[in-house]
Amino acid sequence: MQTETKDGMREKILEAALKRFTHYGASKTTMNEIADDLHCSKASLYYYFPDKNAMHFAVLQKIGEVYFQEMEKETRQITTAAEALMNIIAIRQNFVQKFCRLELFKILQDASLAFHDELVKAKEREVAIHAAIINAGIERGEFHVADPNETARLLAEALMGLRYSVLDHVRSDSSFTDEEFELVIKKQQLLATIFIKGLKQP
Repeated sequence: MQTETKDGMREKILEAALKRFTHYGASKTTMNEIADDLHCSKASLYYYFPDKNAMHFAVLQKIGEVYFQEMEKETRQITTAAEALMNIIAIRQNFVQKFCRLELFKILQDASLAFHDELVKAKEREVAIHAAIINAGIERGEFHVADPNETARLLAEALMGLRYSVLDHVRSDSSFTDEEFELVIKKQQLLATIFIKGLKQP
């Protein structure tokens, strides 16, 4: 462990935490278990993270970057803008299914100011992705939109809103059922379909 660089050790901790959180759930994982997986002391974890919430936040940042990179890749390989907008929903669906045990809603409830700032940045990044796709649709003659950036914001915010309105409330265990998740996706797909039809109107 002594020869490990600081950045390298931090990355190993995040990988171990992600593995545990994904399999068992963040709330059911202890710092001791992560330390045991890494064959290090719990004190070593606290050198890099002041508490488990900070580690949880860092894990979400790590997988969030992968999520956005995948979405941004979609904007660089557009066949049709309509298809790309639907593919974004599929990317989100696969991501949430894979990382559903990371308990995003729980950390939202306990969010610090720093985490709130990251959420704002994430929202703006998601809006920018939708804007890039809509602008591509305009350039191809597929969409007819007067204000692509504002239209992208409206669509992105409407899709985000469905995640909360369909679930009604967040349970104490910060979980949701497969049926609830599928309902969110179906409603997002329906909304996007209606929205796309509107964008195609001359």
